[in-house]
Amino acid sequence: MGTRRGFAQVGIEAACLVRYLLLMWRGGLGESMDFATSTHRRRWLYTRNKLEEERRRLQQAVVDGLRRQRAAADPGEPEAGSATKRPREEPQPVSLVGELLMLKYYQQIIQEKCREMRMPMKVMATAIQYHKRFFLRHTSMEFDPGRVMITAIFMATKVEERYTRAADIAAAFDVSEDLVVKQEVALLEGLNFDLVVHSPYRALHGMIQELKDARLAAAAGIPPSAASAASGLPLIPLDDALLSAPSQLVDDACRAANGALDALMLSDAPLLYGPAQLAAAALRSGFKAKGMRIPNFIARLAIKAASFGAVDGGGADGGSPSGVSGAEATEAPVDPATALTTALDELDSLGSEGARRVEVEEVKEANAAARQWRNLFKDAGPPGGAAGAGKGAGGAADDAARAAKREAKKAARAAAKAKEAELLGMPQRQ
Repeated sequence: MGTRRGFAQVGIEAACLVRYLLLMWRGGLGESMDFATSTHRRRWLYTRNKLEEERRRLQQAVVDGLRRQRAAADPGEPEAGSATKRPREEPQPVSLVGELLMLKYYQQIIQEKCREMRMPMKVMATAIQYHKRFFLRHTSMEFDPGRVMITAIFMATKVEERYTRAADIAAAFDVSEDLVVKQEVALLEGLNFDLVVHSPYRALHGMIQELKDARLAAAAGIPPSAASAASGLPLIPLDDALLSAPSQLVDDACRAANGALDALMLSDAPLLYGPAQLAAAALRSGFKAKGMRIPNFIARLAIKAASFGAVDGGGADGGSPSGVSGAEATEAPVDPATALTTALDELDSLGSEGARRVEVEEVKEANAAARQWRNLFKDAGPPGGAAGAGKGAGGAADDAARAAKREAKKAARAAAKAKEAELLGMPQRQ
């Protein structure tokens, strides 16, 4: 039976990898690079309420799933949803707050390690998005977020055409090469093979270039682009602060904008808003940090987006970079600049949340609880009540062998986890 299961698993992994290679081979990973029609927009943007609801539903499903597995393995265990009390071995589930802090802790490490390895910003952004998306389909009670983090970086280097060998990533984290690749199939499945991520760093780079070009044009006496005229909205002159600012100050503000975008990436913002809105929020924040307010330039971005019918925006409205949804645009005219400013105000609060660093001490308890749950899942065996399938002649011996194997695996897991936790700076509960 073990051999058949092994062959079945190999078959599943081979099928997943074949699909992955096919996606890689079809340029653009099998989908349009247009954000408006992308899986990024259609499947991975939420409203705040939907995002919270999804996380609560997922956590409860994991708890119920473990109870069903244990009940199938041992009929004495209560079924999921039973009025009887929880088994005494079952720890408290990881709280939603603890889960989010732990995920943010590891996403901070993604940023740090990608910079340490001199990877492009698009690799870092994609790895963080993979980590965020995966943990909207699974929880830390099922998969170790530290291991998923390492695999997410590895996969992002391949998807973003900055391939880095698994051995090099393993060396950067001081872990085994096997640990880098072991979660790859699970990560692909958790992402539903939606590998394209539209990076807000690319959008920010474009906005910065447009801003600098507008400064040069204004200095040369060239009027604003006629793009806004196409929308029927008035042309907007460049902000006085931008016209009079020295180039060095503008460069400093642009660097601050990149820092603001880093903070947004550590919040829920990438799951709520599209890349252009994230970029615009970061740009406004960076210039504000250097004492420059740029409402006119932000309005020009919104008008340009409206005139071209560009679609960005989050699951809240599925709208354009100005935050105006298609439905709203049809039912009643909405000032794109006002709509964008409203979205950016909301993003500012998310940026403040993302900027607060999570320290290792804050996630110790959640990390220990998640590890306990992962071990319980492993000990419960596969769902479907396979325990007892070997009963009959020699069944007792088989049970003893399986028990010994489980104990050996537990000991090996504990040793490996202690080493990994030490390397990742995660203290172990004594």
